Amino acid sequence: MREFDTTFRDRLLDIEKPDPVYWQEYERQVKAMIEKKLTGWTKLSHIIGLIMGLGFAGLFGTLAVIVPKEFPLWGRFSWMLGAVFGLVIACMSAWTLKKGTINLKDDEMASAGLGWAFIVIVGSIVLVFSGSLPDPITGIHMLVSLLFFLVMAAVFMIRAFIQRSELNTREKLLEIEYRLAELAEQVKSKQSQ
Repeated sequence: MREFDTTFRDRLLDIEKPDPVYWQEYERQVKAMIEKKLTGWTKLSHIIGLIMGLGFAGLFGTLAVIVPKEFPLWGRFSWMLGAVFGLVIACMSAWTLKKGTINLKDDEMASAGLGWAFIVIVGSIVLVFSGSLPDPITGIHMLVSLLFFLVMAAVFMIRAFIQRSELNTREKLLEIEYRLAELAEQVKSKQSQ
């Protein structure tokens, strides 16, 4: 009985080794599913992202430098943070444009995560320091405004998670499909012998 189990296991493991032809086709299809060439609207959106990122970096960087001395330090820090995030957005857009493709798993998640991180960091700073403002209504106005952007960032983050989950599922189903086709071919060739 033990010898039968060992040989049966060995035969299953031999069958389990992926055929290079099927594996290459699987990898080609996965890449085609995840990597999309930039065309038309997607290219335009990344060009706009590049311009907006540079604009945010210039605007927020300038505001951080030229605000009056009595402007709170946390406000100046928030402006500088906006400038840094603007540069990161510009770099990400430029890199995507240079590649000419977008990775629907990683690039979309990175963009959504960047927006989420920025809003959460700035929101936390405003939440902590808004009580120190001379006019409490201004602090409340700032927090309500940030809440709007937080909801928008959350929607983009959820959308990116859903898209990544869908791609992971499609990738796994494609792998199963190729493995089944490969196993069916192996069984068919063994039966014909």
